[in-house]
Amino acid sequence: MSNFLDKYFGLIKQFISAKEEGSSVGLDIGNSDCKFVQIEKNNGAFQLLHWGIEPVVNDNIESTLKKILDRLEPPYSCVHTAVSGKGTLIRYIVMPRMPLDDLRNSFAIEADKYFPFSQDRIYTDCFILDPQGKDKSMAVMAAAAKKELVDQRVQLLTKLGIQTDFIGINAVALVNGLHVLGTGNLAKGEDSVTALFDMGESVSNLTILVDKLPRFTRDIFIGGRDFTKMISNVLGVSFEEAQRLKQDPADKAEQVLAACESSLMNMIQELKLSFDYFMTERNCEIKKLLLTGGGSLLCGIEATLEKAFEIKVGVWDPVALLKLSSNLSQEEFHRQSVRLGVAVGLALYRYD
Repeated sequence: MSNFLDKYFGLIKQFISAKEEGSSVGLDIGNSDCKFVQIEKNNGAFQLLHWGIEPVVNDNIESTLKKILDRLEPPYSCVHTAVSGKGTLIRYIVMPRMPLDDLRNSFAIEADKYFPFSQDRIYTDCFILDPQGKDKSMAVMAAAAKKELVDQRVQLLTKLGIQTDFIGINAVALVNGLHVLGTGNLAKGEDSVTALFDMGESVSNLTILVDKLPRFTRDIFIGGRDFTKMISNVLGVSFEEAQRLKQDPADKAEQVLAACESSLMNMIQELKLSFDYFMTERNCEIKKLLLTGGGSLLCGIEATLEKAFEIKVGVWDPVALLKLSSNLSQEEFHRQSVRLGVAVGLALYRYD
């Protein structure tokens, strides 16, 4: 097991063999659902061959993954997945300039300086953000994940006959998707300092990028499920109806948004603390906030955040930047596509 993880566990892409045949699969495994995308590259363009979102019933993730395997279209040459939430951490540090191999060797010895976990309980990796820099110091992104998270994930996939080429962290996978595909809806220069906010079901992730490279990452434990619960409680409807109203409120838009007010205010406060810290530390202003993930489907959230922060707010839909296979249902796909960002970023590791 340790040899397998030494070879394949990388929080930033290390080395994946170039395989010309077959597509690439990104597998985003969550507690409430599992999402996958299947992508191939033809003539310089990325094409989405297949996608899916399978709910996890009775906490049985194994059964959900079996359904996904049945839906994949062979051949596919690699499967990439990730871990997230508690037990994962990303740090941004400054270190003396050195080659990446030397950095990894050095960091393996000093990791306990940066993470509140004992060194024998975590896997770590690091990445030089400014490899072409001439200064004596360099910016480094360092990441860690508890071994139990990664080991459990590997064991589950191995049991299902999946040999994953890559296990990363959700936040880094999402940034990889943005790095490969771009922001799409930003004018040149407008994305110099951009906040990317992935609104998950129970955990949302904020990453602030400078010139498309991450410089700050933080998990915020508020997500779409909190909105759904508030809608259900305040409006007196079932959880399933609240979920529908969250995305398609029709004439109840104001009521739905008002029902979510306390959760939204808590989220805004956490974002504000992060923005203030980053702008003070970096002495630069955040120009745009991009939303993605299922929580971003809450009707009216863009306008609410624009008013709170007085900056441009938009939705980053990575799949909108892909060519779609002709056999895909456009209508259903576009209702769900912002939920696929992590899976897209994972699939694209093969091509970056």
